[in-house]
Amino acid sequence: MALSGPAGCSGLTGIGGNNSGSDGSYPSGDLTYIVPFSEGGGTDTYARQVIPEMANELGVNIAIENIPGAASLRGTGQLYHSKPDGQTFGGFNPPSTPVSAMVNPPDYDMKKLVGVGTYARTPFVIVANPKYEIKDFSDLISRYQNGDLKKFGGKERGGVDHVLALLMKGNSDYNLAWNQYVGYDGSGPAVQAVVSDEIPISISTDTAAEAAASDDRVDTIVCLSSEGTSVFPELAKVSDQGFPNIDFLGQLSRGMFLPPETSDDVVQTLTEALKTALQTDRVQKWSENTGNVVEYGSPDAAEKAVKDAFEQVPKNVDLEKVRNEA
Repeated sequence: MALSGPAGCSGLTGIGGNNSGSDGSYPSGDLTYIVPFSEGGGTDTYARQVIPEMANELGVNIAIENIPGAASLRGTGQLYHSKPDGQTFGGFNPPSTPVSAMVNPPDYDMKKLVGVGTYARTPFVIVANPKYEIKDFSDLISRYQNGDLKKFGGKERGGVDHVLALLMKGNSDYNLAWNQYVGYDGSGPAVQAVVSDEIPISISTDTAAEAAASDDRVDTIVCLSSEGTSVFPELAKVSDQGFPNIDFLGQLSRGMFLPPETSDDVVQTLTEALKTALQTDRVQKWSENTGNVVEYGSPDAAEKAVKDAFEQVPKNVDLEKVRNEA
């Protein structure tokens, strides 16, 4: 179910109809921002920092709606099929949602979404319940190989976390021999499953893992991006431990998007609001305090990240095998 959250903001999802005023101005009424994951994950966490500042800049309310399901395709589909009037926009993170679309093709072409901009780069990490006392990534792999550990988790089956898990299981250099993959509606719920010991280990975005790691409810084991993570700057990277580089899946480019055929005027208004929001004291201080990167990228950069995923992932991943596993 959709959950509405504060974003400068009422809990309502905005007014209906065209969002331009009688003088053609935009916006003249409340907006909706779709997060296609559950509350508490990285996309949701960023939204609850950035969207209120965009709302302040635009002088309107923006309601955040969490619409998880179908490995983020449900919420992205609602965004795609919304009216192209600027009333509804949303965020997802290539290659994550494009991977979901390649594994389980939806009834829409994600490449037709209109970019607002990018706002961050987010690496994936692996986290563990502290009771298992995992020393490092090699130790984690050994625990699965000798049968001490069986379950492994992350976001929903058929999504990018599942693809990463399958890649590391099938790659002879990794040989991460998990027996059962457990999928969740987002990184937030996956991390909580590790905290409660529903699963011992999970993939997560560094953003979603930050709170649980800060008070020792989870241990961070390794970063799956060769660029590392500013949230956990001392965390080892798989590429530094003798494992192959998997950057084509190991980090996300966080972007905001609008429905196809949205006008250039709406795009320009929202991208300027995004650019301003990222420079506000509140967002900059949050970034500095947590290590979560904020950096503006153009609408073209957001669209390119989607198109690049559709080009690069099939070259490196056996998608038919993933479909059979999912």
